[in-house]
Amino acid sequence: MYTLLIIDDEPIIADGLYEEFKHYRDERGLAMDIYRVYSGKEALRMLAERKVDIVVSDIRMPGVDGLELLRRVRMSWPACRVIFLTGYREFEYAHEAIAHGVARYILKTEGYAKVIEAVEEMKREIERGLQADALAAEAEQKLQLAEALQRRLYLTDVLHGLAPTNGEELDRFGAQGATLRADKPVWLAAGRFDQPGFHDRFPTYETRKSAMETALLLGERYLSPRADCAGIIAESGTLVWLLQPPVGEAVFADDFGPFLRGMLETLQNACRQSLNATLSCAASAEPSGLSGLPGNYANLCGILKYKDGLSANEELLHMGRNGARDRSTEETIATVKAYAERHLHEDISLVKLADLVDLNPTYLSRFFKQHTGLTLSDFIQEMRLERAKQLLADPSVRVQDIAVALGYGSASNFGRSFKKLMGQTPQEYREEAFK
Repeated sequence: MYTLLIIDDEPIIADGLYEEFKHYRDERGLAMDIYRVYSGKEALRMLAERKVDIVVSDIRMPGVDGLELLRRVRMSWPACRVIFLTGYREFEYAHEAIAHGVARYILKTEGYAKVIEAVEEMKREIERGLQADALAAEAEQKLQLAEALQRRLYLTDVLHGLAPTNGEELDRFGAQGATLRADKPVWLAAGRFDQPGFHDRFPTYETRKSAMETALLLGERYLSPRADCAGIIAESGTLVWLLQPPVGEAVFADDFGPFLRGMLETLQNACRQSLNATLSCAASAEPSGLSGLPGNYANLCGILKYKDGLSANEELLHMGRNGARDRSTEETIATVKAYAERHLHEDISLVKLADLVDLNPTYLSRFFKQHTGLTLSDFIQEMRLERAKQLLADPSVRVQDIAVALGYGSASNFGRSFKKLMGQTPQEYREEAFK
């Protein structure tokens, strides 16, 4: 699942790009979540809440301009790609960003097709990077086998409550290959390759072991920029990462939860791209002390065991919340439908729907289609269409008001979408209904 963020302080440009990318995504069946905002300030709020893979932004905006936005993007999501939209008079300004090698620019006169082409190239760059990361991790893991064995034995005992957790003894045992600090919280994440496809793809013990070691090191690589990370392969092939605040920081930053979720999703993408295998992941709701690790670990193992009953090749990404509980299939579908019906006037985000039911966005999308026969996008579109017909039946309701009430933003966007589905404009439909 890729996330695209469109930023422009001119709504007509942001809305136009948003609609073009939505049509392109739906026609190609792309796994892409699309957002639009109308200022750099709004963009910074979104970047603090969730992982963004590609940004398409106007380079000249009031308040937070393109270069400041670029700096903040690199701090929050270093792998994020940025495309600037610029005019001829802004070329020198854009060139300053390009010189840093972290962004591209497109002249506004080049049209939607050029922007779509650039985003597709950014996606290919991301995928090539994931494959390169996997090859580097595979080479690195061959140099760490002896240390990994010691670390596995020690951390496995920690997870089962068998290792000491007071400071002095912890320091002594930690010298065996993995350091934990007794006075710092720990965030726990776990993953497991889905069966039976994993055994079909890696039929021998050695090939399975190598794939798991590669995934383990990839996880450490993606998570280490924001946390001190130690990973092991525990019993039953479960991959486990123990995360503590970096040295010098007492606690995790407030936005570490969204970062953890984003990096686990990146890890899943890397495993699909480089290993052709699906990895399900689960993470604790919040950090705990060392004494809470055995309980948290048992809970995550239970979540991953539940995945065995799900369809093959559909990975799970579960980020538990306080008070969260398992939902039945019927309850999950009903929750998603009810939320969509109440929020037809908004941009209904797949990420938001997935958060409601504690599932990975990509998995929720497949899960919903498997059990309803419709993609989430088609379902929401059908709901909006039926609601539009009801509102058009009332001649006192303006078409512009209907567009706003159904989340289209403008009458032109609503009219284009309605005509594509119905073969006639909203006004033509209304006139025909009152003949």
